[in-house]
Amino acid sequence: MRRFGTQGPVHPEKHYVVSRSAELDDFIARIKDGRYIVIFAPRQTGKTTFFRWSLDTLASEDTTYFTIRLDFQVLRDISTTVFYERFLYMLRKEIENVFQKRGKTLSEDLTLFFNAMSSFGIGKIC
Repeated sequence: MRRFGTQGPVHPEKHYVVSRSAELDDFIARIKDGRYIVIFAPRQTGKTTFFRWSLDTLASEDTTYFTIRLDFQVLRDISTTVFYERFLYMLRKEIENVFQKRGKTLSEDLTLFFNAMSSFGIGKIC
């Protein structure tokens, strides 16, 4: 049975969802045109869900786009050093996830880069 979702990610199989297909098409067209995009709306209106759906749609329609999601809210109120350690860790994990979804492995250059950062103590923790 579906219900109204009031927090966290929206799952169409569990929650009532308003179709935003026209807005999604417009959003993706703007990305492809290289335009700046701002998503502005009140709390709990689906901004994050819309953004996630747009990235998923874009990546599935055109594999030349390499979409990753980074949530900077989890990096607030921390030191600069810890910020960069966690940022690199998150970046690596997201890049690895995209490669995994595509059935590929990281290139040698990317692996060397991330290993070099780890050897400096960057990106090891999270």
